[in-house]
Amino acid sequence: MNRTPRELSEAPVQRGPRGHKARTLRRSGLYWCAAALIGAWSTVGAQKPQPEIRLDALGPKTASIEPGLGLNFPLGYYVRLGLDAGFNLRSDQGEGVRGNAWRGDILTRFTFDPFRQQRWALSVGGGLSFRRQTYLAAIVDLEGPEVRGVLPALQAGVSGGPRAALILRRAVKGRR
Repeated sequence: MNRTPRELSEAPVQRGPRGHKARTLRRSGLYWCAAALIGAWSTVGAQKPQPEIRLDALGPKTASIEPGLGLNFPLGYYVRLGLDAGFNLRSDQGEGVRGNAWRGDILTRFTFDPFRQQRWALSVGGGLSFRRQTYLAAIVDLEGPEVRGVLPALQAGVSGGPRAALILRRAVKGRR
């Protein structure tokens, strides 16, 4: 028997053993939400951030060599979010480090081999680079095979000029 929405709204409310309105439905919904949150939490815990040490070369106007540190966060199987910061070691005519001495990047990259099925893997991406100004960045990343718990990578791209980097990332079992 099909009822109209109006008939359904006028139907008597079913009450539980203590006279409470259909709380069992709400409770079961809360249990399902709690189970989903626990499942999601265990998945997030399995995807720990991947630290990295990097050496960046930026140019050409404000050419600099910048060592730095970063973290990569997996956003699913194929996408990685990278946050890194570097310090400018550029010397200008013997005066030492001067000017804008730091750099920060927020880069997202898409990896074509997230499970390390090949020795070498290519990833492409982009994001923002912060120096004296904010620049859009486009990058290509070539990640090599694991060596003693470290994944070496070479990165090339543009962000206010050409950029290149040598990166050493901590290896995570079964993924890049």
